[in-house]
Amino acid sequence: MFGADKVPNPTDYLVTRWGTDEFSLGAYSFQKVGSDPYDDRNNIMKQVDDKVWFAGEATSVKYPSTTHGALLSGIEAAQNIISN
Repeated sequence: MFGADKVPNPTDYLVTRWGTDEFSLGAYSFQKVGSDPYDDRNNIMKQVDDKVWFAGEATSVKYPSTTHGALLSGIEAAQNIISN
């Protein structure tokens, strides 16, 4: 979008403390007994109108509820955005 040598510096940042956040308390996704992890997680990760993509451990079919699942799903979402 900007070119390799023209990426601007961030103007701000946010550090989350989700492990102490009263609404999440370090929560992560889990599959309900009897649910279909492949269908459920693939439905969560579907992009919307080529404008909104979802990523995170909850969208990872192979590595749900893990940091590397979140990372890999983010890479996959980024690749999908670039290819669109």
